[in-house]
Amino acid sequence: MSNAFLEHRAKYREVVSRRYGVTPELYDEASRLLAPLATPFSLRKGEYLQRIGTPAQYVHWLHSGVARTGFITESGNEVTLHFQTDGEPVAAHDDLLRSRDAHPAMNFVVAETAIHGYRLDWAQVSEAYQQNSQLRDYYLAAAQNSIIEQSRRLYLNASPAQGRLTAFRREYPGLEQRISQKVVASFLGITPQYMSQLLRQDGSK
Repeated sequence: MSNAFLEHRAKYREVVSRRYGVTPELYDEASRLLAPLATPFSLRKGEYLQRIGTPAQYVHWLHSGVARTGFITESGNEVTLHFQTDGEPVAAHDDLLRSRDAHPAMNFVVAETAIHGYRLDWAQVSEAYQQNSQLRDYYLAAAQNSIIEQSRRLYLNASPAQGRLTAFRREYPGLEQRISQKVVASFLGITPQYMSQLLRQDGSK
């Protein structure tokens, strides 16, 4: 069992339990059940946790750093869906579900900074969910939270660019200083040039 994994998970007990709407006790039990499956990993900035075109295999838990999930449009444009930071799970959940039928991933997950954390094999995690009702309850709560966050981001995309920038800063406090302006622009769905214009306008207020 990975004691380091358990110690790290314990740091985020209160915030994740509240976010998922589960008890701290259920969170601790999920951590205990997942610990034997956790393997430490580290990646440099720009390295991929998941690539488009191959079946997703792992879910990751970040100890430190920033990861980014997105996809490539038919015209070749890169779209950022969301970011994951310290103490968060990292995965494109829809790709993990597709991998059950060996379907290739449609999203990429890339290290936006140097990252460190734990890697868990999705097939083993899925088997553990099926065998333990408490872990299944935890997974359901995490999945429901993911759906709610995805819905909120869809509404966000309908807002004006300045509103999306304000919402980004509210949802990811401090992240703007850790990643490139170009990546923030891809999350907001605007060009880097327009991003620069927004920042100039923001600075003049």
